Amino acid sequence: MQYPRCTVGFVYNEPCPLKCDFCCHTAENVGSGRLTPANVAPILIAYAKDTRVTRFAFTGGDPFVYVKEITEIMGQARAAGVRQPFHIVTSGYWAKNDEVVERLLSELAALQMDMLYVSYDLEHQKWVAPEHVYRIERACERHGILLSVYGVFWAPGTSVRDLLPELRTNHVNENYVAPIGRAKPQHDRIYRGSDESTKYSCGRPQDYDITIYPNGDTYPCCSGGFNKEAGLLLGNSFADDPEDIIRRCFSHFFVTVAKEIGFNKLYARLEADGRQIKGLPAFKDVASVCEICSLLHSNNEIMNDIEPTLQAMEVEYCLQRFAAISELAAGEEPPRPKVEVERAN
Repeated sequence: MQYPRCTVGFVYNEPCPLKCDFCCHTAENVGSGRLTPANVAPILIAYAKDTRVTRFAFTGGDPFVYVKEITEIMGQARAAGVRQPFHIVTSGYWAKNDEVVERLLSELAALQMDMLYVSYDLEHQKWVAPEHVYRIERACERHGILLSVYGVFWAPGTSVRDLLPELRTNHVNENYVAPIGRAKPQHDRIYRGSDESTKYSCGRPQDYDITIYPNGDTYPCCSGGFNKEAGLLLGNSFADDPEDIIRRCFSHFFVTVAKEIGFNKLYARLEADGRQIKGLPAFKDVASVCEICSLLHSNNEIMNDIEPTLQAMEVEYCLQRFAAISELAAGEEPPRPKVEVERAN
């Protein structure tokens, strides 16, 4: 049986040298406040004491705008005994020559950054040349950093590898633009024709993304803007104990449906219960599971109507989990979550 775990990610900044027309982390979505080493390092160290936190992440904007601050944060974390790895999401705009790339990635690798996510697609290509990504890949290979390239497209027809034919990494992901951030006013351009099964769940069951915004507000997923629109607030990491935030995340059954069970099963159960819910969004009419999640949870009328079914499903889910735990307890000792931190005194 898999135990729940989470990545704690920081939406570190909104500024970015690029102006992609689908960017989800606009100033409006990122909101007010300012993350700094002074307010991030203490809460990162506090989260690291929980063994269910297995990694940290920095996104933006582009976190490399403030890469010196991130290295300062992780330096403080390592000095405090934090052992979880971390990754950064970037456009790669900064990879203008080999010397810059080598200096930055060698320093980050020394701080145990084990992955780097580079966004690259038709929009990013307007500002970032393919050679930027190739420089990054070569340096990642030298320093044992896993490179993952992620592209977002308005429509089918182009792939990341079409734009980066010399790319060697096997870790390439692609998705379609969702109606959030700068893309929201361009609703007519949204592609909704992807396989409906991809809209049932955000996947990675028992593997959560806890996202902290610049004002400290904290959400149980990394879907920029949709998590706010859905009203999935877990609390504020500047004020609340990390253990409470994590507990709220893992015990939020609507999030469990999104992460693990799937909205298709919720819909099927509603139909089996004979509940005709007015305004229930159809999978064919949305771009992604994030949109389904937001449309449901932000609608109080819909949530009130589906609450009885959600409660029944939650009871059944908890009983199944309890039975699985009991079965393990009766046999071999269950595997324990990997300890990723030396607790600071």
